[in-house]
Amino acid sequence: MKSEFIKYIGRWFLFLILLFFSLLVSSQNFNSEVEAAIKTNDAKDDILEIIGTATNKTEGNFSLRYELSVITSSGNSNNSSKNSQSGRFILEPFETKNLSQTSVSVDPSGKTIILLLIYDEDDKLLGTDRRVYGSSEEKKAEERKSYQKPNEGIELTGMVTEKTKTKPGKDFYDFFYQKYSLSPNQGNKIIEIDEMISFGRTTRIMVKIDNKLVYQFFARPKLDYLKDQADQALKQVNRHFEYLKNRNESLTRY
Repeated sequence: MKSEFIKYIGRWFLFLILLFFSLLVSSQNFNSEVEAAIKTNDAKDDILEIIGTATNKTEGNFSLRYELSVITSSGNSNNSSKNSQSGRFILEPFETKNLSQTSVSVDPSGKTIILLLIYDEDDKLLGTDRRVYGSSEEKKAEERKSYQKPNEGIELTGMVTEKTKTKPGKDFYDFFYQKYSLSPNQGNKIIEIDEMISFGRTTRIMVKIDNKLVYQFFARPKLDYLKDQADQALKQVNRHFEYLKNRNESLTRY
């Protein structure tokens, strides 16, 4: 009986090891193709504004579903509540899209957990993000992580310079900057919006990163056209930042 019990425990132990390993491997794939991100502002009067976003990091289109949940618990009791929003959406290559926006009252003595999950058509989890507020233990853990970060310092992100010459060029810059400032994928590289005279009376607008051309088009005065070009330019900028990120990760491994 004792040997059978030992074998039984051994099989369960092996099963738990394999289960943990499979979960670890699968979790590494989260946010690799579609990245979930939660954006929040500084809570004012204990009201926290929340925006859930999704970013396509590939060349393909995705038909997706999201769930944005807010779980709150009071510090004076064990009661908790959960509010969720969900919906379906299409994400084009290298597109970043705001999925849902909400606000929640934060109890400083309690705990608020914000969870964003993104699934594909087969209900496979592709992206996830999580934020915790009001937990002293969570803050201590984040502080410990912060002290462990190497070369931590001030990093400027979201910088866009303008060298336009015409009103359509200025309008494009305004549209692009507005979209880029709301994007969760702002890089630490300076984006330059440049404009040069082309054939006849037309001008060519160029989007550059580190003097590298990532997108260009011929300007037109129509606002809808310029808004569409701003969307296309942002996708190319996201594609370039993703390329730089993957290249840096490859250099770090080797």
